[in-house]
Amino acid sequence: MMMFNTQTFIRFVTKSNLFMSEFYTILTKVLENKQMSISSIARELKKKGYDQHRLILTGYLRALHEMGHLEEIDIPPSKVYTLKSGMKRDVYSIVKEHLKDINISERLEIAVFILTSLFHRPCFKFELELLGIEARKTETVKESKDARLKEHRTAVTRIKIPIEDPAFELNGDSSDIQLRGTKVMIDIINDLIDLDGLKAKYQQTRLA
Repeated sequence: MMMFNTQTFIRFVTKSNLFMSEFYTILTKVLENKQMSISSIARELKKKGYDQHRLILTGYLRALHEMGHLEEIDIPPSKVYTLKSGMKRDVYSIVKEHLKDINISERLEIAVFILTSLFHRPCFKFELELLGIEARKTETVKESKDARLKEHRTAVTRIKIPIEDPAFELNGDSSDIQLRGTKVMIDIINDLIDLDGLKAKYQQTRLA
């Protein structure tokens, strides 16, 4: 029987864009309000056009369990999986969805601004990979040398940050990035919160 190194598989999942992808979205819909065995999940996915090899699906489910996205329950002779409470839409999938319309050349800096603003700390390479973004240094993004980086890494408990992962933050004057990033965060708020009955019916070009 093939054995899985979960950390290696998590890396594979993120680098191949399977995590937080359309496949992930379909999987969460299949598991919504249900407990399902791997065989049952495989059958439902096949109906939706995703005929994954059982070993790959098993590794994928275990990786999501290790990352805190799924509950794994032993019901002999099988293991069953269900969505972890509150994980149907996590912050990374939400941000990734709202970045897809941003020019690809600008996504990294805006993603770094949003994550560092939300978390009040530098963001790690792994977190940027969850957004489908290559983590790298640019003119506007630098590798963080924050003295509390080890503390920040330990504080992240919802996902597992690889111990060797570098962290990133904005470099120098970022006023333009902040304006664009703030607009994306406002769009996220509008998407998540029902503002009907509160918003103006017609947009003003400027405030009086």
